[in-house]
Amino acid sequence: NQFLVNNSEAKNKFNNLQLLKAKESQLNTIYSTSLPSIVHIKVRQTGSGFFQNQERTGEGSGFIWDTEGHIVTNYHVVASASIVDVEFADGAQYLASVIGLDPNSDLAILKVNSNGKILTPLNLGDSTNVKVGNHTIVIGSPFGQEFSMSSGIVSAIKRTVPSQNTVFSIPNVIQTDAAINPGNSGGPLMDIDGNVIGINSQIMSRSGGNAGIGFAIPINSVKKIIPTLIRGEKFEYPYIGITAMDLNSNLKNVLEIDSNVDGVMVIDIVKDSPADLGGLLGYTGTVSDNNNTYPSGGDILTAINTIPIKSMSDLLTLLFSDYSPGDSVTFTIFRDSNSLDLDITLIARPQ
Repeated sequence: NQFLVNNSEAKNKFNNLQLLKAKESQLNTIYSTSLPSIVHIKVRQTGSGFFQNQERTGEGSGFIWDTEGHIVTNYHVVASASIVDVEFADGAQYLASVIGLDPNSDLAILKVNSNGKILTPLNLGDSTNVKVGNHTIVIGSPFGQEFSMSSGIVSAIKRTVPSQNTVFSIPNVIQTDAAINPGNSGGPLMDIDGNVIGINSQIMSRSGGNAGIGFAIPINSVKKIIPTLIRGEKFEYPYIGITAMDLNSNLKNVLEIDSNVDGVMVIDIVKDSPADLGGLLGYTGTVSDNNNTYPSGGDILTAINTIPIKSMSDLLTLLFSDYSPGDSVTFTIFRDSNSLDLDITLIARPQ
């Protein structure tokens, strides 16, 4: 019996070692095959100081989008740049032009003339298939350390995070614990097959360095926005003109709303916006429980064209993915214990 136990333990150790080696081999392969398509971005911003001309520098990452020389990165990496240089892992460097910017999503598109260098785009994945626990791989230039690799897992999906560049939020964001630091911005977040599932954009950190909470713009959003920027056009987001909050359990309790009702409560409405013209109502007062004070009286959005809305993230994601400025949509709302429909025509989000 002892022999069988020892033999079983040896087999388990062997199998675990083989799994680790297989993972190492896959990471090696992803790094070597992806590296030619990833760039280190160096930016310079020239301006006049009080006494003399000054030049500020910055760094980021990016990757090849297509064979025509387009490179994707973050808006905040290149938005203020006077000169943008991109460096490949083989040492080749090229001057890049900024041809498209979208501050709302923190995306930018560059263009290089590769002078005959063969450019290989990275494979793009499908961010709707991303699940918590999936492996993630990051390649970029943290703190200027070019072409560094880190790995982790998907910590959460469908996060909504504030934009660094506008007053609007970015929905459907992927959270990962893979090490992301300044300089990784604009680089790819990849899955275990080496497909790009997001573009690294932000970190949450008190120190300014990696704290295990990084955020990436989902690649399906990137696929929708980047072709518009390449055409030299601004991407237009659908806009209704509200601020709202999730209808959580505490708010339901204090408002005495049935626990089965899900949605978002309208807080404020922008004057002359589609929401205002369509008849949506914001909050009119407050109510309190033993711990907190909450807004009350605002319409509760529960569905768009019969598709249920459970959170602001749902609302923003659905508007972005399925609708465009000019579309007329039917909002189902809960008002004064009654359900009713309002038709609202979307407009383009203010720039």
